[in-house]
Amino acid sequence: MRKQSAKTMKKVTAVLAIALLGAAGVNAQDGKSVRLGIKASPNMGFIAPEKPLKADGTRIGYTFGLMADFMLGDDQNYAFSTGLYLNNVGGKFKQDISTPAGGTVDSEVKLQYVEVPVTIKLLTNEIGYIRYFGQLGFGAAFNIAAKSTTTVPNGSGITPLDNEDISDLVNLFKASLIVGAGMEYNFSGSTSLLVGVNYNNGFTNILKDVDVGGKKGKAKQHYLELNLGVFF
Repeated sequence: MRKQSAKTMKKVTAVLAIALLGAAGVNAQDGKSVRLGIKASPNMGFIAPEKPLKADGTRIGYTFGLMADFMLGDDQNYAFSTGLYLNNVGGKFKQDISTPAGGTVDSEVKLQYVEVPVTIKLLTNEIGYIRYFGQLGFGAAFNIAAKSTTTVPNGSGITPLDNEDISDLVNLFKASLIVGAGMEYNFSGSTSLLVGVNYNNGFTNILKDVDVGGKKGKAKQHYLELNLGVFF
């Protein structure tokens, strides 16, 4: 089932990429301003689980890929902003156990998604060579890999995991709210450097059919991202 879902996700990703580039071509023919660029963004991710699981720290990850702005209005102070990104993110959580040995099970999770954001960007007029912006919208992400490393107390009777594949325990789709701000520095013509910060607030459960203390486990993935990109 997971392999079939992964194949379906790859087809969806390919269609989205073609649609994104096709829309850019159509808009360019219509005389509208379309900007394409690339970004590479480090992030700090954390997992917010429901009891009996507990959050246990952050994990450093990164995102990179194609970004696109479709400018709106004659003054071009508004843009429909999207992209196609490979997102590596994760986090740590723990669970107290009630075995005779007692103690805590600690887990570090590494997740990889193909992500397509759908946001609106609001830009100021150029001040010197700089335009400032705010950004708000949603993210749609499809999981393509998931691994976990788990440490357990001695004598607990629980088997530890070392970078084990847990794809079958992670939901394929993740939705999130994206809030961001930043600045663009124009070098020359259409070439601009982008620097900003995004907060990606997941609002869907990333766990799939995971039994935790006799009930369905729930957790959400969040991350803070430093955006570094170039529009050409």
